Amino acid sequence: MAAISNSRESNAAARYMRATRDVEQAFRLVRGEGEGERPISHSDAVSRLERALEELNEAELLFDALTRGVRNAH
Repeated sequence: MAAISNSRESNAAARYMRATRDVEQAFRLVRGEGEGERPISHSDAVSRLERALEELNEAELLFDALTRGVRNAH
């Protein structure tokens, strides 16, 4: 059972890290600093940042929920 729990935690942590990178990248686009990205309008960049922040929030909630259960079990 511990292996399954660790796998879920690992996947949640990876999701959180991806979401963090996506927020950083989207924020750079909003500031007009998107390296290697095709130019997009400011409103599209802001929309992308909003979606990235929503995903980051969901990823954080999932990670916290999974790790809270592990911490309480110890």
